[in-house]
Amino acid sequence: MLNELNHVIDYIEEHLTDELSLEIISEYAGVSDYNFRKIFFIFQG
Repeated sequence: MLNELNHVIDYIEEHLTDELSLEIISEYAGVSDYNFRKIFFIFQG
């Protein structure tokens, strides 16, 4: 799972000047925005 999150971080860094949203990022990650939020909060706490 960490490898996938690293790919998402790379994607965000490559598109910093683009308009990014949670929907776009979660679509890239291949999960719903709800599940993406859950994954993010698991790694935060």
